[in-house]
Formats: sequence, structure tokens, C-alpha cells
Amino acid sequence: MPVKPFKLRCRHCNQPVSWPPQQPRCPRPVCRGPLQPKRNIVFDASLIELSLPGMWRYRHLLPPVHDNPVSLGEGGTPLLRLSHSGKGIVYVKNETLNPTGSFKDRGAAFLINTIQGDDKMVIDDSSGNAGAALAAYAARAGMRVRIFVPAAAPEGKTRQILRFGAELEAVSGGRDAVAEAADAFAQNPDVFYASHVWHPGYSLAMQTIAWEIWEQLGRRAPEWVILPAGNGTLLRGVRWGFRSLQKAKYIQDLPRLVAVQAQACAPLLARSRDAYRPGRFTASPTIADGVAIPNPPHIDAMWAAVRKTKGRVIAIPEAEIVQAQAELARQGFCVEPTAALPYAALAHMEDALAPNDAVALILTGHGFKAERSL
Repeated sequence: MPVKPFKLRCRHCNQPVSWPPQQPRCPRPVCRGPLQPKRNIVFDASLIELSLPGMWRYRHLLPPVHDNPVSLGEGGTPLLRLSHSGKGIVYVKNETLNPTGSFKDRGAAFLINTIQGDDKMVIDDSSGNAGAALAAYAARAGMRVRIFVPAAAPEGKTRQILRFGAELEAVSGGRDAVAEAADAFAQNPDVFYASHVWHPGYSLAMQTIAWEIWEQLGRRAPEWVILPAGNGTLLRGVRWGFRSLQKAKYIQDLPRLVAVQAQACAPLLARSRDAYRPGRFTASPTIADGVAIPNPPHIDAMWAAVRKTKGRVIAIPEAEIVQAQAELARQGFCVEPTAALPYAALAHMEDALAPNDAVALILTGHGFKAERSL
């Protein structure tokens, strides 16, 4: 069992916070910075509970939740060899097979289990996937939920949110405007901001993707992990997961993390070139709506995850996103445009890959989410 109580701290001011947090950000009004574990989790394979399904096999390695967690069967997604004519041995971690069709189910499931029994309304701001996941798990737990979305959010995603019985609040403007509207509403009493961007439970749950990849490769780490990067929840969580394996000496080297963005909206690429200025970065529309985040609040932590693993940031033009989506479909993988970004990045990495490098691509969302209707 993990050491209890689990502790958090603010990344900016080092304020200690007990688990589970009563709000997703630092409680100090003058700070409100991001929360993260006070200490890295140290992986212990003897704590894997083999009889439990999906991500809950790792429940004793995660911060504590109540017994019999609310679940829809999240996690435990396959790692499959992909036909690829270039360098490297390429695998896809098919997160599209989660219950609502995206990797966000892991974070939503874990977060809902930290607040189950609370009579507050839970809210989040989302372009679709995180909102659909929270709506599904809130429904499973019998909780009220309201999701703030961009007015231009894909219809397939908003219909999915509504089918789970959530209230939907469409907000004019970009993702920054949606986040501001949700944050303002969260100041009302009896509202819990279950933010996939700010709540540390989301990234903590994403560690389970790293642990599954490690198990599925025969208890070894790949040389590379390639994933989409919008707000950085997945990027940070995967790094934490592999770091916990390294600290426990189950692996020697961390995988090199490749964060992929759309060329039309690539603030992390600008940050890597010291050309990013918070609040002043401008972006163009992109079909990869899951990474259409012009001002990610954790951009420095995202860049640290790439830099400290000797990874890369790659930006993909719109035409290449469409092409990658089609090529994955011809191999049997129906993904939304955002999820096609890692596959598109392979063509930009031929100079870096060795012939026998194991490369894990994380396919984050199912293609039905990009359709006009469900």
C-alpha cells in the first residue's frame, strides 16, 4: 500500500496541500499556481493488483481513493505493432478504446473517485474529450455536471456530452475564453471545478499509460514516446510515470518524449525557441481541436518534460494531419485529427530514430468524435 497521507505542493510557491485537494489550484489567492506531487511516486511492481481491470491494477501506486472505485472499464488499452516503412519499431497505444473514446477517461475516472459523495455540481471546460469523459463518470457516480465548451466545438463531442445528461454551456471565443468562463462559475458555492487542466489527479492518472506500456513491452521502456500536446496533462503524466519507474530502478533511461502540435497552434514549439510570450501568442484555426490551446498554463512544465528527456517538439501542417488520419485508417485505426499527430510526426523524425528503437505512439481519441453526429 502507498504511504499515506499523499502530499501535494504548489509548483510556484511550494505551498503544501493535502490529498485530495479541495480546489484544483494552489489555495493561496495571491498564487493559484499548479499543484503537483510533493515527491515523485516510486514504482513498486509488487503492488500491482493483477485481479483488478484496467488502470485500477495500479490503484495502490496512485494517491488513495475510496474502496470500490466508480469505473466504466478505463485503461488496459492494447499496445499494437504498426506497419511502418521508416526507421524504428513502431507501436500504437490505442487509447481510443477507452469507454468514451479517449485517454481522458483515465483522468476523469480518477478525479471523480476523489470527490464521490460530494453534493456539489462538478464542472470543467473542454473542447470535447475531457467534457465527455467527466460527463460519463459523473453520470456513473450520480453527480450533477456542467461542461463549458467553445461555441465551435465539434458536434460529435457536444452530442456525446449531452447524451450523458450533462448541462452544456457554449462560450463564444477561443479556449482561453472558455476557461475564464468556467473559472468564474467555479466561484459560486457548491461548485467543484473538476479541471482536467489544473487538477493534479488528471496527470497522476496518466502515469498508468506509462506503466502499461512498460508492462506490455516486457517490462522495458521504449526509446521514444510520441504524443499530442495541448494543455500538457498527458505529457506531464507520462513523464511522471516513467520517472517513477526510473527512480525504482526498473528502467535505466527515460524514453525521449516527443510533444506534437498543429503548426497552426504551436505555442510549445515557440517556447522551445524562446519565442513564446504568455497571453500574446497568436494561433490560427486547426482541425486538431484537442491541441488548439494557444496559452497552455503549464507550458514551462511541458517544456521541462521534453527538455529533461532529451525529446523534441514537432509541429504538423494541416494537410499532413489529414494524410496521417487517412493512413492510420487504412491500418484499421479510426482516430480524430488530434490523435493522428503522433503518426504524422514520424516523417519528421527519420534523422533521430535508430533502426531498432522502440517507438510508442499514443492515439488519444476515436474518429467518431470528429464526425458531425453520433
